[in-house]
Amino acid sequence: MKLVKLSLVAALTASAFSVASATPVEEAIKNIDVSGVLRYRYESGSFDKKFKSDRDFLMQDRQAHKYRAQVNFSAAIADNFKAFVQFDYAATDGGYGVQETQNDKKGFAVRQLYLTYTNEDVATSVIAGKQQLNTIWTDNEIDGLVGTGVKVVNNSIDGLTLAAFAVDSFMTSEQSNAIQKKDSIHYTGDMGGFLNNIAGDSIGNMYGAAAVGSYETLGGQLNPQLWLAYWDKVGFFYALDGAYSTTIFDGINWTLEGAYLGNSLDNETKNRAGNGNFFALKGSIELNGWDASLGGLYYGDKNKATMTTIEDQGNLGSVLAGQEIFYTEGSNLNGDLGRNIFGYVTAGYTFNETVRVGGDFVYGGTKTDDHTGGKKLEAVARVDYKYSPKLDFSAFYSYVNIDADKNGKSDHNAVRLQALYKF
Repeated sequence: MKLVKLSLVAALTASAFSVASATPVEEAIKNIDVSGVLRYRYESGSFDKKFKSDRDFLMQDRQAHKYRAQVNFSAAIADNFKAFVQFDYAATDGGYGVQETQNDKKGFAVRQLYLTYTNEDVATSVIAGKQQLNTIWTDNEIDGLVGTGVKVVNNSIDGLTLAAFAVDSFMTSEQSNAIQKKDSIHYTGDMGGFLNNIAGDSIGNMYGAAAVGSYETLGGQLNPQLWLAYWDKVGFFYALDGAYSTTIFDGINWTLEGAYLGNSLDNETKNRAGNGNFFALKGSIELNGWDASLGGLYYGDKNKATMTTIEDQGNLGSVLAGQEIFYTEGSNLNGDLGRNIFGYVTAGYTFNETVRVGGDFVYGGTKTDDHTGGKKLEAVARVDYKYSPKLDFSAFYSYVNIDADKNGKSDHNAVRLQALYKF
């Protein structure tokens, strides 16, 4: 949205514009677009006494109030050039007991800062600087992995977006925490599995390319994606995703999506891990407010740690279900030991296009040679309320049951309440 007079913008940009140009600050402000996100989450989890699985990535057994605020400023600074800066604030507080958190403030930080050059004659943009990567291997939500590099995007072919990127620095501190455990460093967080099992300290530059299409064909919509990347000192990554949607019978919207992600690791990395392969297939239907889906997943290795994504669950949310089961020991997509097979069903009903009530059921298991795997299931109940185009409320309750080969049966419960405002 455009703002003409805004004291906050003036305070943040006055020094930069005063030094870089003789243009008055009031005139500069007129050309600044302001957007952002405000998010609040309440989370709480519990484990029964028999729970022996790795808890690092599951919702913890304490209360937590999590706040996230981001404000974005985008300004045209010259012909074909735009500057973008994102200020970010994150904080957590709440809880009781040994692991309680009291106003754990991280404060404001410049999370993204980049320059975009656009040549409309060739439909090409060049983005250089500190930016969220938004690949198939990284989270594309508001807390996705940030890297410093260059991205080139071309839209000269109808229905096809081509991109190439090079990244020489990753903001891993936002995605992981390092904890000293005996004689080793243990990482937790969205990149914890990857850092523990795959890369260690040998992360190099990443170079990649992508082709993302959107076509009307065969009476429906086809959306294919192809991703390729080489990560120096880690390995070669490749991914193919395709979704086809159409209307069948009498107003039934039907979608079929499949995804394959694989990697071939460098020889040095193979000493710590194996090549990863991930297969997913999902079919879904929508009719008169009702929606349902059926899907399945296969990934991992029972002998070696493998990875599918670099950060958290990547941009694979459309072929996944559940909330906590893919964070249990052996099932982390960002690096874990275990061969995983899961099937799932989801269903829900949306009232007046604003309130959806539904649930997920995921069942499968993890197989490992050291017998830390076992049968797993998760049941999730959800409520989502779209109060306005900019404000959403959501809540879920998750129950996870693990019947581990070594430790027997154990349970995990989790609750999350969220308010999300985008402007």
